[in-house]
Amino acid sequence: MNLTVITKPNVKGQIVIPKKFRDELSIDENVFLSLIIRGGGVFVAPLGKATMSADSRKVSLEILRKTAGAWQSTDWKETDNIRRKVELLASGRRKNAW
Repeated sequence: MNLTVITKPNVKGQIVIPKKFRDELSIDENVFLSLIIRGGGVFVAPLGKATMSADSRKVSLEILRKTAGAWQSTDWKETDNIRRKVELLASGRRKNAW
């Protein structure tokens, strides 16, 4: 496979994986991606279903579902307040777990 595409991130740093790449690697909305900084670039690889147990996939999908859009806002002060609340709740949960 030797596919090349040049793209540019949007203002939030997001890029779209082209359809021909997603098709070649069988990437859909249920596939987790591993991002690694390597050699001055970012290496993206799909995690196979064999890589994660069914329980860890279920937990990860639930976390993604609950946090989807948590940082979206046009008001940075509101975004900071939301992020601070989420981080404090997570910190409290980790503290209680100990």
